[in-house]
Amino acid sequence: MRRYVAVMVAAMLAFAGVRADAADALMPTMGIVPTQTPCTDSTGPGLPPPSHTVIGLPGYHAAWDGQSGYLTLCPGHTAVATVAFMNTGSLGWDARVPGATAYLGTWWPDPGQDGASILGGPSLGWPSHDRVAVQPVPYIGPGQVAWFRFAVRAPDMPGTYTLGLRPLIEGTQWMEDAGVFWTVTVKASDAAGTSGAGRARPVARTDYPAVDSDGTKSIHVNVLMYHHVEWLPPNADPIRRDLTVSPSDFAQQLMYLKDNGYNTITAVDLWWALATGGALPPKPVLLSFDDGYADAHDVAMPLLKEYGMVATFAVTVDLVGKPDYMTPAEVRDLANNGMDVESHSTDHVAINKLPYDQQVYQLCTSRQTLMRWTGTDVRDFIYPSGDYLPVPAEALAACGYLTAYRKDGGSLETSAEMYGLRRARVHGERGLMALLVALQQ
Repeated sequence: MRRYVAVMVAAMLAFAGVRADAADALMPTMGIVPTQTPCTDSTGPGLPPPSHTVIGLPGYHAAWDGQSGYLTLCPGHTAVATVAFMNTGSLGWDARVPGATAYLGTWWPDPGQDGASILGGPSLGWPSHDRVAVQPVPYIGPGQVAWFRFAVRAPDMPGTYTLGLRPLIEGTQWMEDAGVFWTVTVKASDAAGTSGAGRARPVARTDYPAVDSDGTKSIHVNVLMYHHVEWLPPNADPIRRDLTVSPSDFAQQLMYLKDNGYNTITAVDLWWALATGGALPPKPVLLSFDDGYADAHDVAMPLLKEYGMVATFAVTVDLVGKPDYMTPAEVRDLANNGMDVESHSTDHVAINKLPYDQQVYQLCTSRQTLMRWTGTDVRDFIYPSGDYLPVPAEALAACGYLTAYRKDGGSLETSAEMYGLRRARVHGERGLMALLVALQQ
């Protein structure tokens, strides 16, 4: 009865021109307690440091070295975040010396750094609108790690918000790892969440990695490699036919996965399981799409959403915008629809065959560009053409990648090979059998 009266009072107040929030404020004075939907903040798993970091570079330098988990907050709520940076240079960060103090600044490409953020400012304890934190102790020597702590406040509008971060020596220079982003998800309530467009219904996570005596974690996950999902163009050569799965075959394959209890995950999910020992849903399968073809957005994504599935799309940055490939807006639309966008290099070259400086260019440029386009944190790499030996571990770590995928089959994924995770190709023109064969690898 009380709920009925509250609803009726709210309706009368609305008819009288009183907004809903004002109506809620008036109800307690009338002896009525409005019904409120619970909203609970949460923090995701932390991101551990890379396995290897190059240190001792001449001058002032920094590299991302881990962070606390991404936040899901209710509108108006505040929380504290932590991001670690290692001093990889030869000079110390010294708060006692002018021009030698390390700060964590706001960063966003085009035009650059020093932008205010809706997520915080001096009212939350930031040093300024464009500086989220200062080094936590007076001196950070070469090889040491600084843990920058800062508060964020959730905006009133539900959605996903991104804060670009970059370390600097105030008044002297900006330092590396300009591609670090902090993501805050704002939900209206526990029931409503965010928009959740394109995301599958949550499934209980019961599939834990096995842990060896040395701490190595391993788990069986079928990571499947696709390229084109479209009808074959006229006069397609044998390579194009092998790379092309028709829309009808792809729909049949998705139906098979759904009917047989498979649950799609992303590269982020698999990294999290191997890094932390966290569980995946039963019968996990990771669908990956290489290169960034236009049909990934126009054909594959709508079918994935129809079946309530997610996938990882490996995008080659310099192919974006060319004929037969996605545009930057379509790449972002993948992310906005709950899909996972990761790197496939800048120019689709064999990374392992390049000298170190060119490896860094291919890896860092593609990661930073994709993060700018999508507003998401890109930490996973898929080797172009599957070439990965020798593993370019130093360049991958220097550019902030946490995992990398090869192509030579197999489904046993292990934390001992984070830069050599396995994938199996789904060949074109073979219908459902192509999927069944890939699942057996």
